[in-house]
Amino acid sequence: MADRVIVIPPALKAVYDNWHFAPAVISDGLIFCSGIVGTSADGEKPKRRSGGALGGAQATLADESAALAALVAVRDPQAQFETAFEALGEVLAEAGAGLADIIELTSYHVGISRHMAAFMAVKDRYLREPYPAWTAIGVAELIVPGGLVELRAVARVGSNRS
Repeated sequence: MADRVIVIPPALKAVYDNWHFAPAVISDGLIFCSGIVGTSADGEKPKRRSGGALGGAQATLADESAALAALVAVRDPQAQFETAFEALGEVLAEAGAGLADIIELTSYHVGISRHMAAFMAVKDRYLREPYPAWTAIGVAELIVPGGLVELRAVARVGSNRS
């Protein structure tokens, strides 16, 4: 069995401790990122100085008894999509990579037809050529109330160029 390195950004330490899953795992030169939704402490797009894109999860997890469903999705769809990509970028940065190192992206969408144009516009600002493989899946709901998209990615340990 290949060696595994668990990746836990400090803001997500309680995810691993309380909810028993790793934000990402590195194995055989690949980074496998758990799904991430654009959240904040109050439903507004997070500010960099308030913990950045992972600040909502960190604030929620200050209460050790908080459930996954206690997370708050950013209310504005475009801002939620931006926050999800920024949060994914923060997880990848902790693993020594960046968004440019993604080789496969899976996105799970609530209201896929209603929000796809906005999602694609945001995605294209965060992911540049050469584009990763991408699968978009419509779902009825996500574990985060109000969540419209959850991003799951596989990246290579890489250049950290994004």
